[in-house]
Amino acid sequence: MKKIAIIGAGPYGLIALDRLIKQASKNEKIELLLFDPDGPGGNIWRENQNDQVIMNTVMQHVTLFSEDEGPNLAEWNQTEAKKYLTSFKHGKEFLSELKLGKNDYCQRRYYGVYQHWFYEEITRRLPKNITVNLIKERVSDLTLVEETILVQSSQSFLVTDVILATGHSTNLLSKEETKNQLFAEKHDLFYQGPGNPSDTSLDHLKEGETVILRGLGLSFFDYIALFVAKWGGRFSEEKNCLVYEPSGKEQRLVVGSGRGLPYHARPNNQKEPGEEAQPQILTEGFMGEFQGNAEELFDLLRKEAELVYYQKKLAESEIDLDEFLRLYRERDREEVLNTFRVPSEDRLDWTKLFDPAKEVSSQDFPDFIQTYLKKDIAEAELGNQEGAIAAAIDTYKELQAPFNYMLDQGNFTPKEYYEDFFGTFNRNYSFLTIGAPVIRQKQLLALTKAGIVEFLAPEMVVERSEDSFLAYSKKNTSRIFKGENLIEARLPATSLKRTKNKVLINMREKGYLTSHSVTFEGKEHPTGAVKVVRKTHQLIDKNGDVLSNIYCYGIPLEGLDWLNAASPRPKSNDRVFYLANQIVQNIYR
Repeated sequence: MKKIAIIGAGPYGLIALDRLIKQASKNEKIELLLFDPDGPGGNIWRENQNDQVIMNTVMQHVTLFSEDEGPNLAEWNQTEAKKYLTSFKHGKEFLSELKLGKNDYCQRRYYGVYQHWFYEEITRRLPKNITVNLIKERVSDLTLVEETILVQSSQSFLVTDVILATGHSTNLLSKEETKNQLFAEKHDLFYQGPGNPSDTSLDHLKEGETVILRGLGLSFFDYIALFVAKWGGRFSEEKNCLVYEPSGKEQRLVVGSGRGLPYHARPNNQKEPGEEAQPQILTEGFMGEFQGNAEELFDLLRKEAELVYYQKKLAESEIDLDEFLRLYRERDREEVLNTFRVPSEDRLDWTKLFDPAKEVSSQDFPDFIQTYLKKDIAEAELGNQEGAIAAAIDTYKELQAPFNYMLDQGNFTPKEYYEDFFGTFNRNYSFLTIGAPVIRQKQLLALTKAGIVEFLAPEMVVERSEDSFLAYSKKNTSRIFKGENLIEARLPATSLKRTKNKVLINMREKGYLTSHSVTFEGKEHPTGAVKVVRKTHQLIDKNGDVLSNIYCYGIPLEGLDWLNAASPRPKSNDRVFYLANQIVQNIYR
């Protein structure tokens, strides 16, 4: 008899549960235990969080079903949701979401409701040989007992296999973050370390005080929405632009980051499920023979995006587009662009995409930021099928298979792996492709125009001085802001060393878990990820031995696997399903 524990009931845990049910033998009794104190959806998608926090993926591009076995989030919203909400606890709070279309962005908690329904759906008609028990408790410890595993919550459960799908964890503060926390406590200030914005209480922040936010990614946009809701201000539309109407309770928000710019807005979606970019160069066959280095691979990805860009940009020109694209695939870019006399203003400039403020002086930056936001909004609103820049960005985002292949095959050198791929490339990829919906960029522009949001130039610095925090840019040390409040506007990095997740801590201390790292130039570089066998995702303990019946995937492996925070897309052979299948097949082997 198999008795399998899944720790974590977010998307990864639920998908593992679904695969375990569907791939189970009919001839063996199987008991499945799903642990999560928040139930289906887990902490990140829990239904009792603030309704101002929204997803950054349109509803029709979110699913938990592989192989079209059930409705995606948009389809569910138009079919099953209304009936389900009548019986769901607090279901009336979500009725407004029923009006959303397939290309809208729903409340983050509404995806949690979909996950509740998904759980009920896959457990509604279980085969007679399978039982599923949802245990709404936190697992605190695991202990290996001969060929079995003792799972500890408020009770003890002896199981044959465990899948760790624990998702995001909070971390112990770093040395610098601890100094900020102690400084804030000493001087009656407010400091929020990295964490889920939905878990941060802003109610006690005082009117008129300055708030410093460090970080301009997705968490930053969540905080912006939460602040506006706290203040009671509103946005109105004038000539396709948003205008902020203050309530009088606003605080000045001083914002910045290393790059100094918010992530590019997510383009308006014009793609149906399954209409993802297809490689023209980085095909499966090409990758099977590829012997180049990381930078050559990154360059080919840029060329893939350029092909789509020029297909859109030059569509109305007199250029023989088919011939241009054929030659562009095969030859030197500059040679082809010059041969066809493509004007410089029509050429794709990656520096302007990755580092738009590179040529901007720190003195001009406050004015430049509004120009940048307006341009980014305009390009995003053209859509990912019709807009040349938006289509290029979408292509850059969607062609992930070549990089997963390189990781799976171990084809990056250790230095390429750590510095080039998970370093420079991944930072640029995130900035370009995983931004917030364009409505958030419009709201940010309105708040900037209203003088409520103040942007620092790139290379943000935060210091402690006397009785307040100071924020400024290294490029302009004369423009300094004092603040009584400092928020690290980012999620905690994956870190086995600093995690506060109790079960991971206890497993680490017992030697069951160890940190993944790469070594080059005589130095070991931890990635923060849990060390597993890459093909099977079985744990590797501190002695280098494989724990054959404990598996891990998702967020705890970020730095070993890639893009683990993304929810699966329908009709896409999404990697989440691939990884879940690998684990389940190994359990049932």
